Amino acid sequence: MAPGTASARVRSGATIRIADFTTLPNLLSLTRIAGVAAAVLLYFAGHPRVTVILGTAACLTDHLDGYLARRLSQETMLGEMLDQAADSFTIAIAMAMLVIAGGFPFVFLLIFLLREFWVATIRRYAALGDVEIPSHISGKLATAVIYWAMLLMGIALMLDVPEAIAAFLRPLAGFGMAVGLALSCLAGVRYTLVLAGKAQ
Repeated sequence: MAPGTASARVRSGATIRIADFTTLPNLLSLTRIAGVAAAVLLYFAGHPRVTVILGTAACLTDHLDGYLARRLSQETMLGEMLDQAADSFTIAIAMAMLVIAGGFPFVFLLIFLLREFWVATIRRYAALGDVEIPSHISGKLATAVIYWAMLLMGIALMLDVPEAIAAFLRPLAGFGMAVGLALSCLAGVRYTLVLAGKAQ
């Protein structure tokens, strides 16, 4: 590919340094990925209680990394993209685990993956034209609702709670996941409209 082609161009503003990954907010995002991955592996190794505890602790960093980035003045484009990637990865593998465990229907995972594929595609297309599509409150709210829905389902399936409580938590988690996915898809529609120049 010739140096002048789009795929060969490197923007000076997109240079990544090792130090960019070692800021506290970005380390928390990386910790979230590692923590949820470990939690899923522990579930399949026969440790469901540890899975719930470790997975919950890891997912709580989603609320902390953005706060610290603002508080420490360490907000960067890399940090925002890393946070988004961490959310996509952790939700995908945790939801897949809960689908296998019999908690959520497979269609929930399918909807989430299709939404993530579409949003990643339009973000990359926008980046080619130096167009930034910022995160929106609807997307952040969707992520929070999805995390909490997975926590409720994890408690119902993996902890020794009374059956009456589990029977209450399972449909509540399913409803929460449906709401979270709906909000997530609405955010995806909004990002598409931003790319089309029809929203701010």
